[in-house]
Parts: sequence; C-alpha cells; structure tokens
Amino acid sequence: MNKEYDNTLGSERTVETEFMLQILKEECDSTTKILDVGGIPSDVENFGKINAHIAAESLNYEVCDFRGGKYRGDFVGYDFKDDKFNLVVFLSSLEHFPQCTEGDMAFREGEDRRGFQKALDILEVGGRILLTVPFGKHVWQAYHQNYDAEGIRKLTEGSTVIQSHTYRLNGSESNKLSGKWVLTDPETMDDIIYTDRAYGCGCFLLQK
Repeated sequence: MNKEYDNTLGSERTVETEFMLQILKEECDSTTKILDVGGIPSDVENFGKINAHIAAESLNYEVCDFRGGKYRGDFVGYDFKDDKFNLVVFLSSLEHFPQCTEGDMAFREGEDRRGFQKALDILEVGGRILLTVPFGKHVWQAYHQNYDAEGIRKLTEGSTVIQSHTYRLNGSESNKLSGKWVLTDPETMDDIIYTDRAYGCGCFLLQK
C-alpha cells in the first residue's frame, strides 16, 4: 500500500478498494475460493477495477449478503454445510454487524466478533480474512462501529495479522473529493470518529 492516496472516490473506498485489489492480485487465482460478506455494495461504481479483475482472472468469487448472492441470508446464522473458503472478505461490512441488517438498527453487543469467528470457522487451514473498517476512537455509533488498535485485537482473536494499514483523511472538510488518505500510526488516531463520513480507515489481512 502507498503512503498516501488522493481522495478520488470521496470516501474510505479510496483506500479500501486499492487494498482489496492488491490482495486479490497477490493472494488469489482461479483456484482460490473467495467469499465476500456483504458483497453487494450500494456504491457499485467505485468497484469497477475490482470487478474487472475478478472477471479477467476468472476468480472463484461468491457473495453472502442478506440482499442476494449465492449465499443469501444472515452470515452469522448461515449454514454453509461443507463449503470452505480460502479468503473471506469483509469490505466495510463487519462494522455493521451489531445491527445485523439495513432494516434493523438494534445494537447487539459482540455480533461483529461472532461474525469474525464464523469467518474463521469456514476458512480452510491457512485461509485468510480481508478486513476493512472505520478506524479511530473505539465507539459504537448508529450504523457504524468505529475501531481502534485494541478493538481490532479483540475482534480478530484466533487469527494472526499479516498486513495492517491505517489511514487518516486529511484536508477534506470543504470538498468531499479533496484531501488525502495518509498512512498513520494507529496509536495516534484516537481523536477520529465517524461523522458525516469516515475520517479514518483500517485495512487488515489476517490468517487463520
């Protein structure tokens, strides 16, 4: 990952999609079984490069989402039977698990941890998890969980961190598309919360 990125997509998607594309290129080929949890984005236009790469490389890429995909339903409770995966992707999805679905705003303590543990359960030995989340002060806010380094450590128990990149969005208050995402020490980001958008983003690759 680069030290900084122009905020070309106007949100944390700027760094998240770069990270996901990098991992797909480095970690995956047509034999890799990939499961994208919550993989029906509302901002489809921001995933053009990722979708093009998946198609060009004929990646074995499936979706688990309550709105659709091969595995349609609630991820935590879904019965995958004997299906196992080499890579599970949580691209800005796991932080929503305390409320579970778009139509249910009730907070459920620990639902994100249950989601991560479910991902570990359905991974092949040595499988990996791609995780991106809003990052800064560890606090629950309506619709979003915001994590810090300790929150990530607790969330991802049972796995080993392979890659960790945390970014702060600088200089975008007046123009959503302005500013830069700058690689930042996670211990210095506890002043960041999710307001009108994410101003901090964490990108992690973890191994079972």
